[in-house]
Amino acid sequence: MLVNPGAGGGGALDSVGEAFAAAGGGHRVEACPPDELDARVAGALAAGVGFVGIAGGDGTVGSVAGALVDGEVPLLVVPAGTRNHFAHDLGVDTLEAAAALVGDSASGAGGGVVRTVTVGQVADRTFVNNASLGLYPVLVRHRERHESRLGKRRATVRAAAEIARRGRPLRVVVDGRTRRAWAVFVGNGRYGDGPFAVTSRGALDGDELDVRVLRADRRWSRPRLVGALLVAAGERAQVVDAWRASEVSIELAESSVRRVPVAVDGEVVELEPPLRFTVRTRCLPVLAPATGEAARPAGRP
Repeated sequence: MLVNPGAGGGGALDSVGEAFAAAGGGHRVEACPPDELDARVAGALAAGVGFVGIAGGDGTVGSVAGALVDGEVPLLVVPAGTRNHFAHDLGVDTLEAAAALVGDSASGAGGGVVRTVTVGQVADRTFVNNASLGLYPVLVRHRERHESRLGKRRATVRAAAEIARRGRPLRVVVDGRTRRAWAVFVGNGRYGDGPFAVTSRGALDGDELDVRVLRADRRWSRPRLVGALLVAAGERAQVVDAWRASEVSIELAESSVRRVPVAVDGEVVELEPPLRFTVRTRCLPVLAPATGEAARPAGRP
């Protein structure tokens, strides 16, 4: 069990350790800074572990998922970050619920099963929730500048106000069609039907990407977009185009742009266009609560 030491306001290591000890104990719970994740996960796999647990936000989870895709060792997602969308979609809402999935290491008894879920892919990055370009990566970077002073929630409000005043739209080519857009969202799986319903999904084992373009090509697009966000009236304001696909290609209309900021599961990375988004169906083994669907018991594969 690897714990991002910055998760949960810095107290995640103790709370995760206590939850797993109460569930039976015997599992190794260790702090792991983000820059050590790749090496530590590789070492765990080489040692023949029965599962790899990640306690942190969605960005931390997404950065590890790629190492476990198409393998036999399942991922245990522990909700220790700010929002934990992926953990909630799996039905794992608390630290105690996550610990109960594996129980006591000595007996191997736990209440979880191994399911395989779908992930998205862009360049060499795997994402479990979504990836986006445009205003959202800018918001994340603005928020990070204020976060140490204001805290995450107030920093997010401050960053949103800044980009509402000074944010600039992109000129992108999406599947061959040139668009002027505030943002392009590519979700792993089918999100809600509303144009801004992009926080939860009904299923994690589909075979499609959820694509949404926040349009900036209409008159008064900035106030129309702000108004739509405030009153959840995106369809009436006609600011969002949405469709589903198994693959999406996105290029920057300005050929001089060599790299573009992309928020991958909330973590901003610089990627080289064109960006090709694909879906990888039922390839990531995860530990999840038993639901009656086809799955194998938790334990060593």
